Amino acid sequence: MRILSLIAFVFMVATATMKAQTTFVERVQSEVEGQGMFEVEQDPRLTAIVNGEEVVPSSIATTSKVSAITTENKVRQDADDLRGKASGLHQKVRGYRVQVFFGGSQRSEESQAKRVGTRVTSMFPELRAYTSFASPHWRCRVGDFIKHEDATAYMHKIKARGISEAMVVKSEIYVSADQLKNNQ
Repeated sequence: MRILSLIAFVFMVATATMKAQTTFVERVQSEVEGQGMFEVEQDPRLTAIVNGEEVVPSSIATTSKVSAITTENKVRQDADDLRGKASGLHQKVRGYRVQVFFGGSQRSEESQAKRVGTRVTSMFPELRAYTSFASPHWRCRVGDFIKHEDATAYMHKIKARGISEAMVVKSEIYVSADQLKNNQ
């Protein structure tokens, strides 16, 4: 009887302990007196991954909000890009991009760089925008061009659409093996 009581007690304590456990994000965001507070703002799917929860693939999830669908498609597209690059479907080579924004280090400059990139990709959906920070400047470059002539042609098209600071720059680019083979 004593052993049965001990087992029941251990089971109750273990169950209570499991219920009291907080997730990683909750622990990080908890307020500790004298240490300030830290707030994490991120996609709920990322929070689920960080907390070790099972995540339903975004291709299965459905939503009626247009902005949510747009964000989901962008996240899925970025994930596909990363998968392609990681699996060797894309190779990193020296090539050219068209720089469409070059600014300072302020947060507003980051927003502006992303806005310009979005504007260019909406005009030219075949191009991909790359926004990056190379201290102390935010910049946005578009395209993955093997040949300087191709980059120059797009630069002229972009300038004709009102982005006057567009210029061709050398850059590391991502190309498929087929593109590389066809341009040699």
